[in-house]
Amino acid sequence: MKNAKLLIVDDDEDDYLLARDLLDEISRGPHQLDWAASYEQGLEMLQKNAHDLCLMDYQLGSNDGIELVRMSQELGFTGPIILLTGMQQNDVDMQALEAGAVDYLVKDGLTAIQLARSIRYALARREMEQERVERLRAEAENRSKSEFLAHLSHELRTPLSAILGFTELLQNSYAEPDTQGYLKIVHRNGKHLLGLLNDILDLSKIEAGKLELERQTVYLSSFITDVYFLMHGAAVDKNLQLRLKTPQPLPQTITTDPTRLRQVLLNLLGNAIKFTDHGEVVLAVEAGTTQDDESLYFSVRDTGIGISATALEEIFQPFVQSRDSYAQPRAGTGLGLAISRQLVQRLGGDIQAYSAPKKGSEFIFHVDPGDISQVPRAPFQLIFDTEESPTTAATLFSGRVLVVDDLRDIRTLVGHFVANGGVEVEYASNGREAVERLEENRALGQPEFDLVLMDIHMPVMDGLTAAKTLRASGFKCPLVALTAAHMKGDMDNCLAAGFTAYLSKPVDQAQIFACLNRFLTTEERPQQPVLPHILLVEDSPDTRHATTALLELLELPVTAAADGQEALQLLAQCKADVALVDMHLPDMDGYQLASQLHAQQPDLRIIALSGAEIDSNRAASVGIDSGLLKPVSLQQLQAHLL
Repeated sequence: MKNAKLLIVDDDEDDYLLARDLLDEISRGPHQLDWAASYEQGLEMLQKNAHDLCLMDYQLGSNDGIELVRMSQELGFTGPIILLTGMQQNDVDMQALEAGAVDYLVKDGLTAIQLARSIRYALARREMEQERVERLRAEAENRSKSEFLAHLSHELRTPLSAILGFTELLQNSYAEPDTQGYLKIVHRNGKHLLGLLNDILDLSKIEAGKLELERQTVYLSSFITDVYFLMHGAAVDKNLQLRLKTPQPLPQTITTDPTRLRQVLLNLLGNAIKFTDHGEVVLAVEAGTTQDDESLYFSVRDTGIGISATALEEIFQPFVQSRDSYAQPRAGTGLGLAISRQLVQRLGGDIQAYSAPKKGSEFIFHVDPGDISQVPRAPFQLIFDTEESPTTAATLFSGRVLVVDDLRDIRTLVGHFVANGGVEVEYASNGREAVERLEENRALGQPEFDLVLMDIHMPVMDGLTAAKTLRASGFKCPLVALTAAHMKGDMDNCLAAGFTAYLSKPVDQAQIFACLNRFLTTEERPQQPVLPHILLVEDSPDTRHATTALLELLELPVTAAADGQEALQLLAQCKADVALVDMHLPDMDGYQLASQLHAQQPDLRIIALSGAEIDSNRAASVGIDSGLLKPVSLQQLQAHLL
C-alpha cells in the first residue's frame, strides 16, 4: 500500500476516523488519503479518477452507495471499490458485487488485517487486469500491423511484378541499343523501388519478431563470386575498381542463411559504391576467432566521402541518413544499415563502422559460420560460371501448367515465363474457376495438369481455399503458391492448405524455370557454344565502358581492369579465355603486360588494342595473337571473338 492514493466516501466522521486509523496501522510507507464526506463530494472526486482505490459506505445520507458504485465507471473512475456497511446483509453483498464493487466488508469488528488483505487483493487484481488489457491491446496492435504489412506487401508487389516482368520480356525482345538503354533504366528503377519496399518490410518483420532465418550449407567461393558480379556492374558504371581480398585460405563451405548474408553484403557494397566517386571499393573475407569460437569476418572498405563522428554514432538507427554538409543527398530510406545490424546479430555476429570525413569508410562484421573445424580450406578463386543467369537454362520442359491469378497482367506475365520453357499453358482468373477447370478435366477423363501456379489473394475464392478444396477432392498434382505477402507463417499457411511449394512475388524468369525444373520432366535443348570469358584492360574510363557495352551486346562475360597491375590480380583470381589489352597503359606498356599475362596463363589468347599498327615480331615474342585498331566496332569484336 506504499505510496497508494486512497479515497474514503463516508458521511459519518467517526467511521472515517476509524478507517483512517486502521489504514495508518497497516500502511508500510507514506500514502495519500482523501475524504469525501457526502454523496455529492464522492461523485465529484470519483469523476477526477485521481485515486488507486476507494472505500465507500453503503449508506450515504439519503443516497445509496451501491448506486454510486454503479455510476463510478460512467464517471470515469478506474480503480477498485470496496463497499463498507454497518451490518451483514447477504442481499447487499450480491448487489454490491453486481454493481462493480470488488469486496464487501462489515464495519463492526473490522480489523486492520482484514482491511489490509482486502485492499491488497483489490490492488493486485487491478494490476493484473491492467496488464491483461495492455497485453490484449499490444496483441491487437501487432495483429493489425501484421495484417497491414501483408496488405501493403501484396498491393505494392503486385504492380511491381508486372513492371519488372514485362520490362524483362522487352529486354529480351528488342536489340536496338537505345531501346535497351531505356528498358535498363526502367528495370533498374523498378528494382530500386522493390529494394525500398523490402527494407521497410524487413525492418517491420524484425521488430515484430516475424523474420525467419533459413540456415543451409553455402559454398563460399560461389557465394562470394555471386556477390562480386552482382556489384561489379555498378562499380564499372562509376569508373570504380571493385577488388576482392582474401589473405588466407577460406573454408569451402559454411552454414548460414545465404539470402540474409547476401543482403547485408549487397547493402554495404551498394552504399560504398554510392558514396564513392573516385578510387576503389574492397571486399575482404577471412576466418577468425571470436571468444574461442571461429567466425567468418567480412570487411567493406571504400575511398569515398566518409562519415563524421556525430553521424557515425547514430548510423545504425532506423530512418537515419547522413546530413553532413560535404555529403550530397543520396536516395534511400535510411534503413539499410539498421537492417544490416539486425541481420548480422541474428546470424550470430556484430558489425562496426570506422570512418572519417573525406577519408573513406570501413564496415567490419562477423557471422557464425557453423562448425567449420573439420571443413577443408582452399585459396579463394573467382568463379566466372556463377555469373551466368539461371534463366539461360539448357533444358526444355514438357507438361501442362495452369496459371491462376485474378490480375490479367500478372497472369499473362507468369504464363509467358512458363511458355518460354516449352510448356503448354492454360489460365484461370480465380480459385473457383481453377477448381471447376480441374474437376471438369477429371470428369471428362482428361489428364490432370502437371503443375498449378496459383495466386493467394483472389476474389470469389482465394488460393488457400482453392488448395484445400482440391486436396479434399483427391487432386495430387503439385500446387505452387504465388503470393506477395512475406510475413512469418505465410509458408506454413500455404503448406497447411495443401500447397506443395511457395514463390514470392515479384516472380521472374529464373524463379519460374527453377520451379518448372523441380516439378516437370525436362528435355535437352540443343547445346549452345561456350562463350569465351573476356579480360578487358583499358585505362580510359569512357573507352573501357564503351568496349564493355559492346562485349555485353555479344552476350560475352567480361571483367575490366584499368591498368596492368589490376589485370594481373584479376587473372590470378580467375581464368579468362581472351584478353583485350590496350597497348598504352599508365603502369606498363601492352607488350610488357602481354608477356606477364602469358607467363601467368600460357593458354590465354591475347588481342592488342592500339591506335597504331603493332610490332608483329615483338607481339609474337610476348604471346600477342593479333591486333585491332581503335576504335573497335561490334562487327570486329564479333569476328575475332565468336
